[in-house]
Amino acid sequence: MDQNSHDSVFNNETSQFLRIPLNRIGAVIGLKGSSKNQIEELTSTKIIIDSETGEVEIRPNKNLMDPIMLFKSRDMVKAIGRGFTADQALKLASDDMFLEIIPLKPIIGDKINHIKRVRSRLIGTKGRTRKALEELTKVNIMILGSTVSLIGTYENITTSKSSLMEIIKGAKIESVIGKLEDSKNKNKKSENILWKNEDEATENTEDEVIDPFQDYKEE
Repeated sequence: MDQNSHDSVFNNETSQFLRIPLNRIGAVIGLKGSSKNQIEELTSTKIIIDSETGEVEIRPNKNLMDPIMLFKSRDMVKAIGRGFTADQALKLASDDMFLEIIPLKPIIGDKINHIKRVRSRLIGTKGRTRKALEELTKVNIMILGSTVSLIGTYENITTSKSSLMEIIKGAKIESVIGKLEDSKNKNKKSENILWKNEDEATENTEDEVIDPFQDYKEE
């Protein structure tokens, strides 16, 4: 792609804009700019942060070949803004990893007490509920302010979001965790049966004695 064609595809109109909380600007930048630099290098983008307003502009670099990386860069910055660590956010560079943010207010209203209560249920004592959900669904979960954010594969996010929504709407946490554990055990059992069948098929094949000259023998 030459310079002219690049300018026609990537221009100021393709820049991505977002706003992050002021207290998360330092996390996006990182120690001596480490986090910001990593995102820029991975995505071939330039990140410009207004430290007074939290406004962020993400511009494509001249060497950016895949426009998807512009959105990946935006999502990484957004993820750190929502409370994830830089290492967790950098997972989004992978093609099969996504960020989803669930706003709580449209679901439970904007009363602060309701939001605090739901947040407490999702986090659990000493973070146990969130940790259990993360381990069972293989999704990173961050609860900050009035949002719940997820990083994972599409399939795992779907599972995690379904469980989170049940808890948000008042389901018993033990019941939700129990269903996830049952599903995990069933999947593990299915995998064990599959591998057992594969092993048996391999053993049967190994037991067969094949004559390498069979095709050349006269009938």
